[in-house]
Amino acid sequence: MGEHEIWFAKPAMEWTEALPLGNGKLGAMLFGGGTIERLQLNDGTAWSGSPASEREEPRINAADAAIALADARAAILVRDHLRATESLKRLQHRHSQTYLPIADVVVEQVANMTVVSTDYRRSLDLTTATHSVRTVVDDHPVRRSTFVSAGSRVLVHQFVSDAPDGVELRLSVSTLLRELGRESSKGRVAVALKMPSDVIPLHDEAAEPVVYSDDDALSLQGAVVVQWVHDGLDEAATGGESLRASGVRSATIFMTTETTFTTIALSPEGTAADALSTAHGSIDRAVALGAATIYARHCSDHDELYGRVELELGSTTASDVPTDERIRRGNADADGVLAVDPGLASLLFHYGRYLLISSSRAGGVPANLQGIWNPSLQPPWSSNYTTNINLQMNYWLAEIGNLAECLPPLFDLIDGLVYTGTETARRLYAAPGWVAHHNTDVWAYSQPVGGGMHDPKWAFWPFAGGWLVRHLWERLLHGGDDDFARDRAWGPIRSSAEFYLSWLVEQLDGTLGTSPSTSPENEFFTDDGQIASVARSSAFDLVVIADLFGMVIQLADRLHVEGDSVVEAARKALPRLARPTIGPDGTVKEWADYFEFPDPLHRHVAHLYFLYPGNGPMTTELAEAASLSLDQRGDESTGWSLAWKLAMRARLGEADKVSDLLRLVFRDMDLDRGPWVGGLYPNLFAAHPPFQIDGNFGFVSGLAECLVQSHGATIDLLSAVPRELVSGSVRGLIARPGIEIAIDWAPDEEGNPNLVVATLRAVVSSAVGEHRVRYAGRELLVTVGTDSTSTVRASDFKEILRSHAGSDNGSVP
Repeated sequence: MGEHEIWFAKPAMEWTEALPLGNGKLGAMLFGGGTIERLQLNDGTAWSGSPASEREEPRINAADAAIALADARAAILVRDHLRATESLKRLQHRHSQTYLPIADVVVEQVANMTVVSTDYRRSLDLTTATHSVRTVVDDHPVRRSTFVSAGSRVLVHQFVSDAPDGVELRLSVSTLLRELGRESSKGRVAVALKMPSDVIPLHDEAAEPVVYSDDDALSLQGAVVVQWVHDGLDEAATGGESLRASGVRSATIFMTTETTFTTIALSPEGTAADALSTAHGSIDRAVALGAATIYARHCSDHDELYGRVELELGSTTASDVPTDERIRRGNADADGVLAVDPGLASLLFHYGRYLLISSSRAGGVPANLQGIWNPSLQPPWSSNYTTNINLQMNYWLAEIGNLAECLPPLFDLIDGLVYTGTETARRLYAAPGWVAHHNTDVWAYSQPVGGGMHDPKWAFWPFAGGWLVRHLWERLLHGGDDDFARDRAWGPIRSSAEFYLSWLVEQLDGTLGTSPSTSPENEFFTDDGQIASVARSSAFDLVVIADLFGMVIQLADRLHVEGDSVVEAARKALPRLARPTIGPDGTVKEWADYFEFPDPLHRHVAHLYFLYPGNGPMTTELAEAASLSLDQRGDESTGWSLAWKLAMRARLGEADKVSDLLRLVFRDMDLDRGPWVGGLYPNLFAAHPPFQIDGNFGFVSGLAECLVQSHGATIDLLSAVPRELVSGSVRGLIARPGIEIAIDWAPDEEGNPNLVVATLRAVVSSAVGEHRVRYAGRELLVTVGTDSTSTVRASDFKEILRSHAGSDNGSVP
């Protein structure tokens, strides 16, 4: 199979040993017990609260907000950073809402055995998105397989036993949510549910953390429907079971979920009865269609996305060893995991693409902090959308990883935030345009969170909008057409630029800056040695605003927009914005004023945004300062931070530093190394810790940047291939402005990665033409078309044509 299978020789005992399935809406974690299959179900639209959550009192009014903001700015002028901190706390609202589990379905085979057979195997085939269990129960082979169909909107679980007289099966459905009703008849179980109107974040103390309301407008309702079809005899269910049957040799179980969610930021519609009706309809159609037909269509649909990209790295025979054991063996080797098992990098790369396909599809909602998989009513950080790195990282791989079809849910959320954030911008900042802060949810929550008690270092951060619209821009850079530019990108980008034009404050030197300003979650020492987080003009603020103004100007040019007030104001403001500067210690300054930090190893590196995911400005001096900044922050960090640093080191061409980071990425989490130390759980979920899926997604984009870069004037090949991955091949990556690339490489005489051959093909008509391709300091002009591939080899490259500078591919084609 290549590196497309995760497998284990034992059942999952912990959630982070279970394996994930999903269709972008319905998610399942499967534990693969010897006689019991637990399917922990999620519905991507099952959240607490409603749009009313954003309007819940107390909310600061416009007059008081203006006073708080003015006081913060006055305090910063006299370097009273602690007073500014307290002023900003007055802007805080409550909290975003929580992503919820919807149900557990347990299918039990009644057996005499007390221990799992040694002939046991459970696996996840990434190529077909199929979970399988093979075991022996009471001396008879048993096979189970499960998949989730996007087209039919159902999960299908199949059971086969070779026992000549069949076996007894029991099925139960349970939920942590409030049940409104339950029916069980003719092999079908239907459960009506109600979601909480509010769930308090885990880090906040509350006497009643999960709140239900009698007002149905304040929360969602939903349904779970399960139907089985088998060759045995239905029996009367007793105890906690919902269904029971005997003499079963073959059974197919169909499951689906529905909620009254409609569209991001809009109120729920309907009742649990409506959700039940929709769910029953999906099950009826699935049963009539049959598992075989659904599976064939499922495999075709999945392969259309998953099969586009293939990464092979070295040769290995380790794939016949259980995945968790591969990780342990690799960590026990002094040379590191990938030195002895480079195939694990291929597997984790493929897995990240699989997870995005499974958790983000058109018509659904975006992948959250845990994708679409969560077992808890109060998950870490509410399993919400954290917008100061994590949500954005979830989607970095979508363009370069050839999964643009997974982006629409993110764009839908941006549209929702434009809607809610317009009112927030007006009320909190007396500003036009739209704004969003550090946390959001499916209701497009746009306010600062914290309830007046949390540190502004994370709670105050009005820059989610400026960063999120970068994804609209990247869609254009990777081949988005004029319809997308006009109908989807222009409105949010222009409106975001309008807000930041209002947000800018003229500085004493005549430049434009920001005040108050935080640098995501970092702190500094004040003049008198106290710890604060609010100052003026963070490097992140200024780079993102400059990036955004460049977008709106170029987009207006593309769409032939003339005389637009926002565009003209952005043209005038852009030259007045300060650019990243270098401090006395040789690193990139995080704020306009130089500070020392209580945590010099802080996990966030937002001040280096220009390095990645941005595309400049870049000079030799700034690149050296960025590298030194990363050195001083250190490699050790959370899973997502390791992935971000991986991408940044790749942009700098520092293959040795990439190697150092990869050793940390592939650590096993059997050992608790602390709250800010990442690695991999047995099921290859990335650890913050705890589990956060951004580390999985960020790994894909980071490793892809080692192989292909296109943010500058050239398409760069093999810019930062680490020593452990000295030979390999990749196909299907997408470079700006819409070029599909395949590369083969092998070690040269000195053991360094050497280009063997690369092919390029335009995937959109706008990418047809000549492109500069760069490899090992040399450049080649390559003509690329859509009907055939263009092939280049290392020997084709001549001396450098001109220096690698500028951002040609960062402009709208």
